[in-house]
Amino acid sequence: MKRFTSSSARKAVRRDSNLSHNLSQLAWLLVLVACDPPGKDSQVTYASDIPMRVGTISHDNNLPPEPSLPTDDQVCATLEANNAYVKRPDGALAPEADKSPAGVAVAADPAIVNPDQARIQAALDACGVSVDAEVGAAIGAADAAALAQQKADGATQSGASAEELAKPQYRASKYAVRLVVSSTGPGNGFISGPLILPSGVTLWIDKGVTLFATRDVMPFLPAGKYCANTAVGPSTAGSSGNCNALIGGKYLVNSAVMGEGSIDSRAYAEIVTSNALYPLMKVDLTCSNTYAAYKNGEKAADGTPCDDGGTIVNSQSSARNMTWWDLAWLGNMVENGRTGYGSQSNFRMMVFDWAKNLTLYRITMNNSANFHFVPGGVDGLTVWGIKLQTPSQAAYANPAGNYNPLYTGALFDEDNVKNTDAIDPSSESASALALPIIGSTATPTATSGQVMFDGYLKNVAVVYNYVSTGDDDIVLKGSKNPSADASIPGVDGNRDVASNRKWGIIIAHNHIYWGHGISIGSETNSGVANVHVYDNSFNGSEEALRIKSDYARGGEVSNIYYDHICARNILNALLFTPYYSTKAVPAAGPLFPNFHDIFVSDMYIEGASNVRLEGLRENSGGYAVPAHPLGMTLKNVVASSPDDIKVVSSEANLTLSGVNLALFPSSDNSVAVTGAATRSVDPSLVVNCDQAYVDFPSATSPFGTSWP
Repeated sequence: MKRFTSSSARKAVRRDSNLSHNLSQLAWLLVLVACDPPGKDSQVTYASDIPMRVGTISHDNNLPPEPSLPTDDQVCATLEANNAYVKRPDGALAPEADKSPAGVAVAADPAIVNPDQARIQAALDACGVSVDAEVGAAIGAADAAALAQQKADGATQSGASAEELAKPQYRASKYAVRLVVSSTGPGNGFISGPLILPSGVTLWIDKGVTLFATRDVMPFLPAGKYCANTAVGPSTAGSSGNCNALIGGKYLVNSAVMGEGSIDSRAYAEIVTSNALYPLMKVDLTCSNTYAAYKNGEKAADGTPCDDGGTIVNSQSSARNMTWWDLAWLGNMVENGRTGYGSQSNFRMMVFDWAKNLTLYRITMNNSANFHFVPGGVDGLTVWGIKLQTPSQAAYANPAGNYNPLYTGALFDEDNVKNTDAIDPSSESASALALPIIGSTATPTATSGQVMFDGYLKNVAVVYNYVSTGDDDIVLKGSKNPSADASIPGVDGNRDVASNRKWGIIIAHNHIYWGHGISIGSETNSGVANVHVYDNSFNGSEEALRIKSDYARGGEVSNIYYDHICARNILNALLFTPYYSTKAVPAAGPLFPNFHDIFVSDMYIEGASNVRLEGLRENSGGYAVPAHPLGMTLKNVVASSPDDIKVVSSEANLTLSGVNLALFPSSDNSVAVTGAATRSVDPSLVVNCDQAYVDFPSATSPFGTSWP
């Protein structure tokens, strides 16, 4: 067994076990498939002699079929890597491969720092046009027929369902663009700026290939906005919306990013610019120019105050340019702490809005500058078998030299790569009869049929993934209201459930490492309901299970089922709070979160941890607030050492059975308890965690490896 270390004291020794499956596991699987979740009328009573073994189920009848990679004859185009771009053993592209001239007034050569964007986008565009010509009209006709029937029935106008559009007649015969290693040499890397994924197209990144983000800031600039900066005032806060995503798309039907290759956003690498006048901040906090001067095609004089979050313009500075993670630390931890409005303008890895059948499959994702995967308003979202690790070992490929990457001198770890959420599905506003976008021109072709996207997040499966990051690992967000009726949740596992799955929102069979665990919120504005989270392990994460909101968001979260969870060396095993942040209250007044009908069953907490269970107290925060107690049922939730669990609870109605946490009634804290906590619980009969914790499956993992 190999010991690994980190900057956080909560990280501990990994262990592994090669105990074989036994008949009890098969018996449990039959129970899992057949039963309703805890909290339902047909509540499960699990046999105490066959506790479920977390992390070992390879097939689950609750889920839709596993996605598959395209076949060779389904490929529109195959692109080979250039032999000049070869990964190092740690997975990074050496800075020398796309070196940029030093000096404030010297522009980087796009042919070196962004050689592949144009050819990849051209292939995607051509494939998108071909797909649309073959199936666009059929998709449009199916959607029109569904809308007409929904109108006649007085039903929600959602158009054709993702389940309907997954049928073969709506999928083109050729639909994939494949990135492969060079056939003539060692090339295995592509360097690209932002790409737009067309409707119906799959970006297939083949085994051994890495798609690297360009270090050039210029391709990430949307019209009229400035990227790569921090907040300089309350009205000019940094935002990921100031940058294009590395891969984006809107109004998609049957699109995917998949393959056994990887994507590396290189947020650890020094930012460069192909326009010598564009302002960049340096690690000494000076800047190379101002936006005011850049806008006029000029160079500001030395000593001019920066307007990108830096101090003054200094053309004599020999300091290196900041990295994206430098900006994130400066904006979040320095400027925000000083002013309360700090943030950073960093690009996200993938952002998709409005889709039917969107798939992320088997890909490895590393080192995003901001959130990794942000799908909004999707019917039929599948995230299956991905590996996401940020920071990865490649994060040390920095011009300042290995093992001294952050501008502060600190090593990159889970505590200082800020806002690197992994998987962030959310609701969206409805988009009335939007045309699918075909290619980077955002101009639909003549054959494109109109497709309705209702904005609800539904039919979601996030399963069999390995996730380690510096923020939320998996988080559901009810951020925008698809309906004018605020009582209808935007994220709803009971809405339009497809016939090929048991429940509409499933998060299962995942291994979570660093990060904030499986969360809901803080954007709960439009509501989150009917979510099933089961068979997940958490090893050394900051949180395991969390629901968070505040007066700025409000919203109702209900009917959330957590079942069969293993968590060890966790800072906060359970964290449910309506007091998440101090973000500005809306002008119309505060919003009040309401968490109820939350069920946690068969959870084992190993090691010291915290449990925080809070509802909204009446008249709290200086507002005339009605009480919204946390309504929660805990069954067979046990700790290996209950005395090492710090419990805080307030404004809560708790139902307990087989719980050895110190949860007791309290009139002072408005905690009502049905049932009682007890020490007489045998954790070994609750859930089996002996195979729940595995090494992160990467040869370049900073966690290291252990003996098999």
